[in-house]
Amino acid sequence: MTRPQLQLSLDNPAGIIKYFEENVKDWSDRPVLHDRLVSFGIPKGEIKPLLNLFVSEVSSGKLSSSDAYDKYTLDRFARYTPEDLPQTYTDIVYTGILYAWAVDPANQVTVEKAISPATLTSTHRLYQAARMEHPADLYTCARRARRKVIMHVGPTNSGKTHHALRALAAAHSGVYAGPLRLLAHEIWERLNLGQIVPAGVEDEAELAPPAADSALDVAPISAVPAVRSQGNPKFARVCNMITGEEHKIVEDDATLESATVEMLSMTKMYDVAVVDEIQMIANVERGFAWTSAVLGLNAKEIHLCGEETAVPLVEALLADTNDELTIHRYNRLTPLSIGESLNNDYKNVQKGDCIVTFSRNNIFGVKKAVEKSTGMKCAVVYGKLPPEIRSGQADLFNDPNSGYDVIIGSDAIGMGLNLKIRRVIFETVSKFDGEAQRPLSISQTKQIAGRAGRYGMVQEKGGFATTLSPEDLPFVQKALDEPFIPLTAAMLGPGFESSRAISLALPPSPSIQAIYDAHVYVAKTKPHFRFSSQNVNKAAKFIDQWSHALSLDDRLTFLLSPIAWREPLALEVVAKILDAFTRDLSVPLEPLFDGTDFVKTLSEVEEQMATLPKPKSDSNTLSSLELFHKLLGLYSWLSMRLPVAFHEPEKTDELKPRVERALHWALEGVTKNSKKSTPPTIQKRKIDYMTVVEVKKKRAEAFQKTSLKHLSQCMLETIYCLRS
Repeated sequence: MTRPQLQLSLDNPAGIIKYFEENVKDWSDRPVLHDRLVSFGIPKGEIKPLLNLFVSEVSSGKLSSSDAYDKYTLDRFARYTPEDLPQTYTDIVYTGILYAWAVDPANQVTVEKAISPATLTSTHRLYQAARMEHPADLYTCARRARRKVIMHVGPTNSGKTHHALRALAAAHSGVYAGPLRLLAHEIWERLNLGQIVPAGVEDEAELAPPAADSALDVAPISAVPAVRSQGNPKFARVCNMITGEEHKIVEDDATLESATVEMLSMTKMYDVAVVDEIQMIANVERGFAWTSAVLGLNAKEIHLCGEETAVPLVEALLADTNDELTIHRYNRLTPLSIGESLNNDYKNVQKGDCIVTFSRNNIFGVKKAVEKSTGMKCAVVYGKLPPEIRSGQADLFNDPNSGYDVIIGSDAIGMGLNLKIRRVIFETVSKFDGEAQRPLSISQTKQIAGRAGRYGMVQEKGGFATTLSPEDLPFVQKALDEPFIPLTAAMLGPGFESSRAISLALPPSPSIQAIYDAHVYVAKTKPHFRFSSQNVNKAAKFIDQWSHALSLDDRLTFLLSPIAWREPLALEVVAKILDAFTRDLSVPLEPLFDGTDFVKTLSEVEEQMATLPKPKSDSNTLSSLELFHKLLGLYSWLSMRLPVAFHEPEKTDELKPRVERALHWALEGVTKNSKKSTPPTIQKRKIDYMTVVEVKKKRAEAFQKTSLKHLSQCMLETIYCLRS
């Protein structure tokens, strides 16, 4: 089923105006709109008169003149993305125009015919509270000096992060920021081990061979590859890692950091910052973090790495900041060709193939079919697997002696993993988006297919993309031939300050849903910005059950936390978290799992690991372990933000490795194949570091020693004074 699209173009203002005028009545009759306006403070009895007046003004053309077209940013109707649902998107645009029209002084006499002066005042107050026309001004540290921004853009396997990483390794202070903990960990490890060659080093005699196992797009585009297989102590840099769930502190005063994008500091000063996968700035769920990085990083030099699609959007953002922008473009280093389809026959799967499908059940179904048809064992990678397990499965696939010759995965395969893929096979070219099966976007198809033939990682020069079914092959061919579609809007997210301001402009005791919706539907922004419009109804409704005992900041923290809202068992644990937090402001870890099977399942698997000659498992066991690991990650995430209440992160640190070992074992157990394979090994720590708990303990001990020393000195001085 193809996602319905708005047939509108920025090049055709007349078409936009026609749509605007002809569809406003249907929009005004939607019950969900009326409910939302009530939550925004418009009395129920005044909604219909207000909307009828607005429909009349729009239908008569009063909002369609050239001046009004610009004033009310009607071009937003044409700035939708392939991922947008037309009804949701147009609801956002229409509501924004409604508020801009209602508060316009030129329309005050007209609007007062429909609503009371008190309602008009509250409408003004909400509109002003939600305004976000100049988000760059929120970052005062970044605005103090003109920054140098360098974009490195190109397709997968073009080496676009090469120069950025070398600049980071040569900087006195700097930060790497990526979308995944796996990527942050790789940079952290390689910097500490001296495996990234600093800019300015050209002497080959000093260098180890290039690394073939990097998950980063650092294929050698110059005589000196950026990432090396072995570390050189001369290049080693002390670097700390900071992600939402984990901190690895090598030294308290380290000047380099590796982080996930959401954890970036906007006040700390850096010489060099590297932001990876910049095209995620338009991602509905996480794009706000990339927007914040582009506008707010306090760095002299910023490297943005990613797809060409992001260039026009970054140019528009930086037009407001007066920063210098340079763009470097790169081409793919190995050819990517279309191969013949498998004609729906898994016997045609070959060693080095990667089969892509988009549901957990499909992944294990394909795994079973391939293993039965070919006798080859299959590694698996999908979103619910913890990053450590995904990395372990990738290692098995890459090792020619492991016995795992094929890898099967979802689109999680496309980022953060180094894979020796010869051929990518699309089992399907559609994906469930939460409402229906939709065709993959051009960007998704290109990124997944581009994983084939990674430079330096396969014997053949180049890679192949194909499909299981011959009917799907033209779709992939067409997508690869299409140019990238430029991104249209950078995402903004609800911040604590804007949420506080909006909450004061809403009726008393507003729900977190109303606060979130006010950002999305009312906020006035420039056309190249949008507030994330992801559906948070279920999460907001769940959290608001405890609104009487939670501060606004706490409610927003829980709303933004990595909770598996679609998992009923996860919600049982989250309910216990919120109960304990609101009742005691103390959330010990172990009681959260009372009455669940998580700990029992882990114990049973560990017992089987100790007694059974070979792994034996099933899908239910895997699901339980996956969710258990995610809930432990949630506790770690909350302990970083609410450390007084979530005060047992060391227990999650103890449990996580146990769950990961059990998951490795369980994945091996669902492989219906007697072919001998090498089990994954648990790597020893290569770098000495401290966890958050250890850092706090060290600081507390240092404070105690300093305090005792100071107290002793005071006592001696007191005794001396008394004797004198």
